[in-house]
Amino acid sequence: MTPFAIGLSGIGLMLVLLFLRQPVWLALAAIGVVGNLILNSLSSAKFLAGTAMFDVVSNYDLSVIPLFILMGEIATRSRMSAELFHAARVLLSGLRGGLGIATLTASGAFGAICGSSVATAASMTRIALPQMDAAGYDRGYSAATVASGGSLGILIPPSIILVIYASITETSVARLFAASMIPGLVLLGLYIIVALIIANRGSAAPVERPASFRDRLRALREPWQFILLFVLTIGGIYAGIFSPTEAASVGAFGAIVLGMARGSLDVAGLIRAVQTSVLVSCSLLMIIVGATLFSNFVVQTRLPGNLLGLAEAAGLSAWTVMMLIIAIYIVLGCFLEGIGMVLITVPVFLPVVVSFGYDPIWFGVFVVVLVELGLITPPVGMNLFIIRAQAPDVPMKTLYGAILPFLIAPVVLIALLFAVPGLALWLPGLLY
Repeated sequence: MTPFAIGLSGIGLMLVLLFLRQPVWLALAAIGVVGNLILNSLSSAKFLAGTAMFDVVSNYDLSVIPLFILMGEIATRSRMSAELFHAARVLLSGLRGGLGIATLTASGAFGAICGSSVATAASMTRIALPQMDAAGYDRGYSAATVASGGSLGILIPPSIILVIYASITETSVARLFAASMIPGLVLLGLYIIVALIIANRGSAAPVERPASFRDRLRALREPWQFILLFVLTIGGIYAGIFSPTEAASVGAFGAIVLGMARGSLDVAGLIRAVQTSVLVSCSLLMIIVGATLFSNFVVQTRLPGNLLGLAEAAGLSAWTVMMLIIAIYIVLGCFLEGIGMVLITVPVFLPVVVSFGYDPIWFGVFVVVLVELGLITPPVGMNLFIIRAQAPDVPMKTLYGAILPFLIAPVVLIALLFAVPGLALWLPGLLY
């Protein structure tokens, strides 16, 4: 059996394990260890398994993950997300569908200090849905705006998925953060356009009473702590003052200080935030360990090079290859969460994509947009289940129907990334 055949068999078996609902880290690690055992020897497989764990947990660049998770947890427990939503609601009052737009805007802003789609969707579900219910909004429309807004958490920097992508592709985290900023804002704008069209073409969204000028001015002052954290972290990275890890440290510490100073965070809340951050970080690092073993196996099978050779022999164009990759991501999004998709596919696809002339920074943003599409695509979009778990009275059929128009937004952004690569590459070019 050739190494190429072993590689294809390994990927097929890994997908079987995932279909059987095995943990992503276990499926990746098992195939990586067994594959290395078949290709090399028992001692080689044992050595790789022993060193992969140490290499991952001692990687300085990956320390940004628990720090950004902690910053997001502190921000949630300090009611920053609630204050963001309230400020957006007041400023957009008087507009039909204003609460939906406020939900999308607050989700995008909260994602800028959270970096996690799941955390953003969970937080905004608790905050926005009750208020939209009280205002008479259609439940499907409300849930769809929360699900769509939650997906922004992995594109607008800081993004945990982009940090992981950088670690497995050896690209710059700062350049990836810069590359994702404009596409993230464009996607937010596209979601808002979809929400406005739906709100003004039916009865899904009522018109709220406009707030007074004084209330609007007061609302502008509420999210000052969010603005401060954003300037300290993302602004510090772009200005070259901090590395991403240093910015995450400053942001986490700043969130703690702000929460304590404002009285919105106590010691018990801080302890719970640290505990949650540790658990989430450990689960992510275990997935990265499994991906490290899997990537080593893929490299030894020379699978990417063989796939490129097959594409060239078949006369496939770069456009055709990219369309096939998009189709694969959409299918995988039906049963995999985002980080698993990135760790499984990038080691295989990136060498092929780069050989066709695509920039790895651009491809990182492209992959994250595809993952975002998977997060809200029925039947197994992760954000849809997050909302369903917290709002069990919303039927999945209703949620599926309501989310369909919002899928247009990431599809349009994917087309824009192809048509105008500068959307992702212009800002990183200014960093050098």
